[in-house]
Amino acid sequence: MVTVEILKGNELFQNMTDEEIQAFLPFCKEKSFEAGTTLCTYGARGKEFYLLLEGDVSLQVPSEKEFGVLVLFVRPGSSFGISGLISPFSYTSTAKCNTKTKTIAIECVPFRDFVYQNREIGFLVVRNLARILMKRLDTARKNLSYLVSQVPIDFS
Repeated sequence: MVTVEILKGNELFQNMTDEEIQAFLPFCKEKSFEAGTTLCTYGARGKEFYLLLEGDVSLQVPSEKEFGVLVLFVRPGSSFGISGLISPFSYTSTAKCNTKTKTIAIECVPFRDFVYQNREIGFLVVRNLARILMKRLDTARKNLSYLVSQVPIDFS
């Protein structure tokens, strides 16, 4: 059963009161998945997003390689599939379970509708989404900077 205490441990619900978090409980369902399960597929319409409770999930983007390019490892306390909350509401990476995984799954459309109708709580969600996305952008920039530094460049 999903509780306020469980949601408090996730980055999406940071700096919210127990009462504010309580409002989101009806949208939450615990779901478990086996290693190797794909939960989100790049480019697909975002139906659910997930809060990771246990396990390890990889976010990948397509490439010419068979498995794509690893973008990020998601750890417990983090969320993924959140691009399903933001227009155009499609997944921007593929999320695959590396281990047996326990999540809280939240349907995107009812969650978005609730946030739109409850603007004060919605503002808190958007603020937390922005923080999550900025942290991921910073990680991507650092990774890209490292990769570029490994390529020899001849300026002659």
